[in-house]
Amino acid sequence: MKQLAILLLLAFLTFPEEGKSQEQYSLNDLLKQAVENSHEMKKAALQRSESASRTKEVIANGLPQVDGSLDYSRMGIPEINISQEMMDALPEDIAPLLGGLSDIKALHTTSAGVTVSQLLYSKSYLTGVKQVKKAEDLYNFMLQKTEEDVIHDVSASYYQVLMNYSNLKILNDNIHNLEKLYNILKLQYENDFVKQTDVSRLKVTLTNLKTQRETLKNGIQMQKRILKIISGIPVEKELLLDTALVDKMAYQKPVMSEFVLDILPDYQLMKKQNELAGLQIESDKAAFYPNLAAFGQFTYSSYATEFKFKDFNNMNTVGLKATIPIFSSGMRKNRVLQSQLKFQQNQEDFDLNKKYLETGYQNSVNSLLSSWSNIQDQQENKELANEVYGQVKLQFDEGMASLTDLLNVESSLLEAENLFNQQLLKYKLAEIELLKATGKLKTLIN
Repeated sequence: MKQLAILLLLAFLTFPEEGKSQEQYSLNDLLKQAVENSHEMKKAALQRSESASRTKEVIANGLPQVDGSLDYSRMGIPEINISQEMMDALPEDIAPLLGGLSDIKALHTTSAGVTVSQLLYSKSYLTGVKQVKKAEDLYNFMLQKTEEDVIHDVSASYYQVLMNYSNLKILNDNIHNLEKLYNILKLQYENDFVKQTDVSRLKVTLTNLKTQRETLKNGIQMQKRILKIISGIPVEKELLLDTALVDKMAYQKPVMSEFVLDILPDYQLMKKQNELAGLQIESDKAAFYPNLAAFGQFTYSSYATEFKFKDFNNMNTVGLKATIPIFSSGMRKNRVLQSQLKFQQNQEDFDLNKKYLETGYQNSVNSLLSSWSNIQDQQENKELANEVYGQVKLQFDEGMASLTDLLNVESSLLEAENLFNQQLLKYKLAEIELLKATGKLKTLIN
């Protein structure tokens, strides 16, 4: 008996408890997962790293540049035929030299050297450094904007899935109640207490609700797949949500946040884009300025009639090189003009988008206040529909109300509960939009 008890205890500790609930994702869990692992965030982080690397590349163009070189060449010399008459006519001290030329088959040239260059002044370089640093700031704000977009999309999708689960629960409860009623009516029909048409009407209603349930289930599965993708969760991993959260969801009277344009990532992004457009004008104007660079070449060369690495001669060169733009047939001038026109276009977009951001804040405030008012009305309407359903159901059980009356109030209750869920979803989405309009979406991550 003692051994049996020990075995049972070991089995209890070894095997997982049957039916134990799996880990559920809260909104905070999903947001943290998305910020760290979503494809959009990874891409934005890589773009920022690429921009930082580009900044270092441009700065390096103004630092000393050192290049080495090693060359070897062999130039074949054709055979020289000199007649005996020409040899006899040459002076005695020249004739032996010409005779030795016939033994030379090729000329071997070997050289090794180092070239050093240093940019001393370039208006284009200085402006280019400003541009890439400004671009790096731009990508930092793009990363922040991407983070806000991800938080916005995950939060909105999360609440949509929860509301659909709540709608599914409402459908299941209605189907369960009607199935019990259907079984009672079937017994009553078999005993000739009700008509066949009553049973058939109820069956049609049940079938319609079951079809709606299957459609809603498929919609939930599709929404969950999308939620997993935008949250950076592997598609094959199960996504479990606390579906009972809808009943606990608070919808207290909203407190409006102050609108501050400067803290919005969208505004900062537009501002940096405008600054970059201004720097492009400066960069194109820099083409009118001269460039100055210093250079040095340190070369060792060898020339011989045979292949060998010796007898190298030093040939060193140092100097300055200035590049002075003189005439471009209007090319540089028109390039500057195009940049100025592009800057004016960006300024128009900047001014327009500022108005859109301000309007977006006002719209989100109005939407939230409207949703708050509607959700209160729908809460009262749902309670009233529940009360009416209870009364008619009691009358139906006592034979004082018809099946038609019961189905009508059942349908009204279902509609009232669905409308309440729709308003609750609109309220939560309006909260998210207001947080986005005021640059406070990150507060959703605890």
